[in-house]
Amino acid sequence: MSFIQEMILRFQQNPGDALIYLLMSTASILICLIGHEVAHGWVALKCGDPTAKMMGRLTLDPRKHLDPIGTICMLLLRVGWAKPVPINPRNFRNYRRDYILVSLAGIGANLAMFLLGTIGMVLLWKHTDSDITDYLIRFLQMFVQMNLSLAVFNLLPVPPLDGFRLLNQLAYNGRLQLSPQTQQIIQIVFLILCFSGFLNGLLSTVIGAIYNAVVPFFFRIL
Repeated sequence: MSFIQEMILRFQQNPGDALIYLLMSTASILICLIGHEVAHGWVALKCGDPTAKMMGRLTLDPRKHLDPIGTICMLLLRVGWAKPVPINPRNFRNYRRDYILVSLAGIGANLAMFLLGTIGMVLLWKHTDSDITDYLIRFLQMFVQMNLSLAVFNLLPVPPLDGFRLLNQLAYNGRLQLSPQTQQIIQIVFLILCFSGFLNGLLSTVIGAIYNAVVPFFFRIL
């Protein structure tokens, strides 16, 4: 069930609860996507490249980050992307090392938010009990799942996702060059696989397995 289908069902059953769920979903999507992109730009700046900063991408303003197609995919498929942060690798102090670090930054930010959100969710779940807490737990559960989804999704070796950059650097030492036409063809096939449900089902299986392993682990140790 897509996010939009779920929202229609929720509004039919309980409009007030559906509105709260919509607000929490919007906040979660914005934090996940913006945090991912700002992390890229911030690490690039630390590696010597000020391009993202000069182009105003080290900001929390959603208008600077949200990609229309990526946001629609986030709503329909629960996985998506934002506008790639512009970088100039020629400014890096150590080209290959810094390129890999910048490529990992967004995924690392989502994994960090996933772990912090999981810890907060588990602590609230185990040690508090109130209506406000219930809403916070629901938000954190959504926040955790979205961050994990973005981290796994961005590991796919498809341009312009981070996984493609990592594959190019680690396996081909940055020598793999795709023409704009080839990239467009790959992206079209990729979107078809996403909307067909095949890729979404595979990702959901991987994401569910990780979630079901990590959350019980924190339940045991906290």
